[in-house]
Amino acid sequence: MGWDSQREGQQDVNSPNHRPEEMVDRMTTDTDRAISPPRWVRWWVVATVACVFGPYLVSGVRTEQVALYGSAAVAPFIAPRPWRWLRPGLFVLVPWTLYVAVAAIASFAVDSRMPVATGSLVAGLDNAMLPLATLTVTACWMQLLPARVLIRLTSWVMVGALSLNSVLAVCSSYVGLDQMPILPGFWSAAGAGESVAELAATNGRFSGLFNQPAEAGVAYCLGAFCLVYLVNAAEAGSRATWLPCWVLIMLGGLMTQSKIFMVGGLAITVVLVLVGQRHRLLLAVSAFVTVVGAIVVGTRGWLGDWGTAGTVGWYAASIEAGDSWLYTISSGRFGRGGDAVVPSVPTTENGETVIEPGGLLQLGKLVLNEHPVFGVGARGLSVSYDSTWIETIIVAGAVGALLILVVHAGLVLRWVRLRTALPRDERFLAAALVLLVWGSSLGMPSLTGNRESSMLWIMLGLLLVFRVRDPQPPVAAHDHRAAHASENRDA
Repeated sequence: MGWDSQREGQQDVNSPNHRPEEMVDRMTTDTDRAISPPRWVRWWVVATVACVFGPYLVSGVRTEQVALYGSAAVAPFIAPRPWRWLRPGLFVLVPWTLYVAVAAIASFAVDSRMPVATGSLVAGLDNAMLPLATLTVTACWMQLLPARVLIRLTSWVMVGALSLNSVLAVCSSYVGLDQMPILPGFWSAAGAGESVAELAATNGRFSGLFNQPAEAGVAYCLGAFCLVYLVNAAEAGSRATWLPCWVLIMLGGLMTQSKIFMVGGLAITVVLVLVGQRHRLLLAVSAFVTVVGAIVVGTRGWLGDWGTAGTVGWYAASIEAGDSWLYTISSGRFGRGGDAVVPSVPTTENGETVIEPGGLLQLGKLVLNEHPVFGVGARGLSVSYDSTWIETIIVAGAVGALLILVVHAGLVLRWVRLRTALPRDERFLAAALVLLVWGSSLGMPSLTGNRESSMLWIMLGLLLVFRVRDPQPPVAAHDHRAAHASENRDA
């Protein structure tokens, strides 16, 4: 009877009813149980990712910065010998560290000759250094938990936070930003003046907690990718759980009117859905109904102040004015607008010169003419960069642009190397992230922005930067000290 009881709980691997993914799930569960990490490790991950969406605290400091810099500071004490667990990511860490060094040194060594006011040194250094802290924290997590568990945790936190953000964006379109006093605390420090989110709302664009619609667009792309991953990896739970989140993410992305989401993000999401193995029809139909329904409702004025009239009107005016096709499709980021060859340089009330968005190629050429090698330093210029490459040229010159190109190319090469080793669902998610990084780099500095860049770096670290073909099993936090003591005894 005992033998029969044992056989009832087993399944022949050669049976036609045997599912390999079930074995993988059981193996993953057994591994998690064998590692048995402390519960606080998971809460650390969840809390840190949630803090990325947090507000400003004091003097321009965000919860995102506190959580990531603080976690990076304690990471070497939680997982000793960081040079070992950071080693797989050197192909990104080395060129990015050199980029930070060039920008920092140029800030003091270069005397800007640009006819544009310089920006904040502290803010510029933070933009460059926060990705290093984020990658350090991510690498530490991978010593404590399996990568698949971490991807599931971070994906769910991002999906949940973005779903709530969509609700805030929709509510703000109905009641107005002035009726939601909590939102300005997420956009900028107190007393910083009118925010980008407030200006965007006048054109019918609403981004919730995000100050810039472009940043929100990148975040919603990532949220859509992660939710499709969760569904295909059978980690999304019941339809009643993930389907409302899916609809909210589609709606939230549309509320931003970000071209990164509405053109590139939706296209990549469609491919992820089609190559997926679960709920393809439901995902596709619900997304299509949400997108078409939102556009129809919005054009009738039933979606609050959200609408595309301002955006469409700008494109029509740009075409009528005879602007170049590049200027029009990039919303004034590149190309020539009318007869303007070099962007105008208006003067603020304080007498500082500040350049308006648009004509970035001309600005980049001007920087290369005046400071071709190292740029003007981490202070940058008081200009909306709207491109990773323009930002790097301004901040670190041709040297910085080359280093950032190495990072982008390295991500592609790492995916090519790992594509056969990664599970199918992770392989497609990683490919989508690489495409998002490259595509968004033409419309905004997506790897150094607020919030969305930390989201990107966390997922890139889990999927590519610190992944190897033959990974070692993670060691629980309470086992590091014992392993270290054993090595000392052997020595």
